[in-house]
Amino acid sequence: MDRIEERYHPACYMGASSCGEIAACMVRVPTENVKQKMQAGHFATNGEALSSIWNARGMMGFYQGYMMTVFREIPFVLIQFPLYEGLKKRWANHQGHASTPLQSALCGSLAGGIAAAATTPLDVVKTRLMLGKDSEGVAYDGIANTFSRVYAEGGVGRLFAGVGPRTMWISIG
Repeated sequence: MDRIEERYHPACYMGASSCGEIAACMVRVPTENVKQKMQAGHFATNGEALSSIWNARGMMGFYQGYMMTVFREIPFVLIQFPLYEGLKKRWANHQGHASTPLQSALCGSLAGGIAAAATTPLDVVKTRLMLGKDSEGVAYDGIANTFSRVYAEGGVGRLFAGVGPRTMWISIG
């Protein structure tokens, strides 16, 4: 980053982290699909989940919700990484030397928590898309349909369902 003007550093952090998240989702999404379907009680074992997903949709079944996961992750990192770097820089400037590892970890925790809370509605929609259908068995049909159905269920409150545990989990992770 030494050759790039400091004013462009946030854009560099956002671009690099976005590319990293797109790649990470190639591994994360299949794992999340199996995990969430098992947590929702759709399958009793990993083997049952894997074979059922494969038999129903082939390899693409494991990537159900991929785009929504990317749509969740990009805003998350666009908030988290510049905020993290900015917090570390302010802390270092305030004390007159680079932040310690503990201080950096605290900055990361705060930045992650803020990003987690702000992107909870995207996480709710992603989870619903991965599960595939609502509690009455009606399939979700894309991001816009899922978002509007979740909103119709309970407004903004339903879109922020689980914001506390999500924020806490990411803040301590």
